[in-house]
Amino acid sequence: NSGSEGRDTLTGIERLHFADSKIAYDMDGHAGQTAKLLGAVFGVAALGNKQLVGIGLQLLDGGMSYEQLAGLGVAAAGKTSHADVVSLLWANLVGVAPTTDQAAPVVALLDGGVSVGALTVVVAELSLNAERINLVGLAQSGLESMS
Repeated sequence: NSGSEGRDTLTGIERLHFADSKIAYDMDGHAGQTAKLLGAVFGVAALGNKQLVGIGLQLLDGGMSYEQLAGLGVAAAGKTSHADVVSLLWANLVGVAPTTDQAAPVVALLDGGVSVGALTVVVAELSLNAERINLVGLAQSGLESMS
C-alpha cells in the first residue's frame, strides 16, 4: 500500500539493493567471507569501509576464490615479507603484535610453502576473528557496501 506506515518483514534475504547502498546478509557466504577477511587483514574498522566491502563482494561474487582474495588483500595491505604478514594478521586477530618467538612457527609455515592466502583464510576463519568482528551481529545488521 503506497504511503502506509508500518514494518515490513523479509525472510531468506541475502542482499538488499538501494539507490545509494547495498546490504549483504549472507554471513554464511560471500558477505561472511568478506567480513572475516577485512577483519583479519585490515582490522575491525575496515568493516565500515563500504568501498572495501563492495570490492570484496564483487570479486567473490565474480568467481575469485576465498584464498585468492585473501592473498590479494594482504598484498593490498603492502605486506610482502613473511614476518610482516604474520605480524599484520596476528595484530588484527589479538590486538597486539606477536613477539619474535610467537611469530617464528607461523613464519616457518610460510617459509615452508604455505601460501599467504591459505594462512590468511585460516586466520579469518578462527572463532576469535568472528568474535572480534561481531559476525553474529553482522548477520542481524548486514554488511553495507557502496552501490
